[in-house]
Amino acid sequence: MTNEQYEDDKSIPDEAELWRRVPPGINWSVLDENLGRIRPTSQAFRDSPDGSPMSVFLADECGNPQTAIAGHEGFGLVVFSAGLARKCGQKIARKPLPEQPSHAFVVGEKTKPVQNRLARGCRWIIEPST
Repeated sequence: MTNEQYEDDKSIPDEAELWRRVPPGINWSVLDENLGRIRPTSQAFRDSPDGSPMSVFLADECGNPQTAIAGHEGFGLVVFSAGLARKCGQKIARKPLPEQPSHAFVVGEKTKPVQNRLARGCRWIIEPST
């Protein structure tokens, strides 16, 4: 899948919260001494290994954070704004799934600086198991 086939969905405002699942384990979170807190690593903000864009959930449409991590035992959940993603040169595109109608993609090149900015700009809703 190429990122060019997706348009930025302007019906998703910059204030919209996007939820991203983060797997458990030491490779997925780090103590950020500059921020003074544990945060996901930049690795959590990459496109899928299958080539599809990074998956998120539209918080307003998903409703319950537990819904976003259902079936993913031990995973955590972070939130960041659509506006932050757009400031990083990303597009937000709805991509509903039968089991998750609130599913969307964050589309665009995820350079290391983009990954780092998203990692530093998010906050935990649910921390992953260690």
